[in-house]
Amino acid sequence: AAGGSAGGAGGGKERPPADAAAKAAAKAKKDADKEKKAAKKAAAPAPAGGGDEARAVDVSWLDMRVGHITAAEAHPESDKLYIETIDLGEPAGPRQVLSGLAQPLPIEAVRGARVVVLCNLGAKKLGGVESQGMVLCAKSEAGLGFVTPPDAAPVGERVCFEGFPGEPESNPKRIQKKKAWETCMPDLATDAEGVACYRGVPFATAAGKCTAAIKSAPIS
Repeated sequence: AAGGSAGGAGGGKERPPADAAAKAAAKAKKDADKEKKAAKKAAAPAPAGGGDEARAVDVSWLDMRVGHITAAEAHPESDKLYIETIDLGEPAGPRQVLSGLAQPLPIEAVRGARVVVLCNLGAKKLGGVESQGMVLCAKSEAGLGFVTPPDAAPVGERVCFEGFPGEPESNPKRIQKKKAWETCMPDLATDAEGVACYRGVPFATAAGKCTAAIKSAPIS
């Protein structure tokens, strides 16, 4: 009986080290789990659009495309605006675009014109009529003229800029939030030869450069 009692007492003395070892193991596992979670979080891909947060705003954000004005009419309530129907080669059909061209250009000069259209600003109303893009023009004291793509450039082709790769931003709200158009516009101009440029880099299509009749002038 005494031997049994002694054995019991001995067993009681051995438990604390075992409990301490279990606690140490549990703590080690908990710490390891924390490290795993931290490593997983660090390695996780950025949320959708997160890459664009770090992407510098430049002309690659803008979706400029070759368009053809198939019809144009005067705005019923504004002597400054034309309502244009522009073919951009989109499956949804042509877009309606309003432009403040009524005073500098006769409507005959607008109908049938080949132009460059900024397509990803989002729709907005001008004079109560929805506009789904912006026709780009060069303007100076000498007058106003369309930025014109080469004759061989197909309708719908994207205008690109060497040294500024990247797909255009598809979300108009992000364009507005990042002020992409406002940031790029001051760097858009024709050069002394009438070539449309961004920071000196030509508006380019596979068929060649885009030009305007108005030279050394800002583009908007």
